[in-house]
Amino acid sequence: MEKAKGSGLLLISAGSQLTSMVVAGFLLGYGVDVLLKTQPIFFLSFGMLGLVGGTLKIYRILSDPDLQ
Repeated sequence: MEKAKGSGLLLISAGSQLTSMVVAGFLLGYGVDVLLKTQPIFFLSFGMLGLVGGTLKIYRILSDPDLQ
């Protein structure tokens, strides 16, 4: 079976995609906390949402049978 073109590049970028989603979540949470003048509740919750979303995205990429 022949591998899909560019699948290696997609797998290499998995770490950077996870990192960027987590960082984006923390930055958005920080911005909302500054805007609303609250404790770091949004900072932590958006960061956790970024971590969950990034993990799900990486899982979908790695479980794609066309990339195997």
